Order: sequence, then structure tokens, then C-alpha cells
Amino acid sequence: MLNIMLLLGFLTAVSHYPTTVDSIPQLSVKLAFSPQSSSERSVPDENKAASPIDEFHSMGDVTLHDDRESVVQKKGRPLSIHKNAYSGYTEYQYADITVGLYEDLVYYVHIAASPEKIKVNGRWLSLQKPGLDQVFGEPDYVAEDGDVYIRDLAAIKIYRDPETRGIVGVDLFDTIAF
Repeated sequence: MLNIMLLLGFLTAVSHYPTTVDSIPQLSVKLAFSPQSSSERSVPDENKAASPIDEFHSMGDVTLHDDRESVVQKKGRPLSIHKNAYSGYTEYQYADITVGLYEDLVYYVHIAASPEKIKVNGRWLSLQKPGLDQVFGEPDYVAEDGDVYIRDLAAIKIYRDPETRGIVGVDLFDTIAF
């Protein structure tokens, strides 16, 4: 019944408009987005509107739910593979990240070499303190070697040089694994 009333109201409102194309007023519409070239789309949107990140899924496009096969599908063949006999972890070394696997499942993702930005949950983030505070909040733990942010069963640790406090690496890891 409500649908019929809405339809009749719409038809009544429309019947008051002119029926020829020439007599219909021109509408001006402002788009909420603008077309971008492919080079503009590839620019990282760092700390996008400073919206907080409530959970950690992935870093460098590798998730903590990936298995060995999906890592290779996403990242390709690793540059090298190292197996740690003591821990049982197998590390897949890529140009941009290291993926730690245990029994064919991802347990951590590591970025070394003093990164300036990281890709978390598909979003590029600057590793500058003000931006980190906006997207991660205050660290859950501050250690001598870095800051730890925990979300449910996943965590990100930003490793810092103890003397300079400069960033020397970042890990995404499953908190159950350690």
C-alpha cells in the first residue's frame, strides 16, 4: 500500500513538469569526484583523512590469513627462501618485504631498510609521528627498540634505532605466533 502511495505521489509530481525536451530546465550537477589519470591514481593516499585503523589485515598486500600459495600468487617467486631450523619459520625474501611462514601460513610480514611509508590494509601510511598517532593512536607498548600497536590478534611493531629513534623496520605479526 505504501509503495502505491509513493508511486502515485511521484507520478503526480512528475506530471507538473513540461513534456518537451526544449522546455525541460537544464540541471547543473557537480560531481563529488573528478576523473584521474592513471598516474594520479597510483599516487599513495597517505594517512587518508587521518581515519583510524581499527584492525590489521595486511602489510605490503600480504595478509596474515594468506598461505604459501597465495603469497606467491600475490608477490611472485621470492628472491630467496630461508628456513630457520630452530624456530621452524620459513622466510620468503622479496625486494620490498620478507614474509615469515610457519606450516604454510603467514605469521609475520617484515619491512626493513628504514621505510618512510608502509601499506597497511591496502592504504599507504606515512611513518611520521603525527600521522601515525592519527591512524594508530598511542602505542600499546613502547619498548627500547620500538613501538607496538595491537588490534585483536594482530600487531604492528615499528622498530626504532635505540640511539637516534629513527625507524629501521616494521613488522605485522600474529600475536599468537610469538
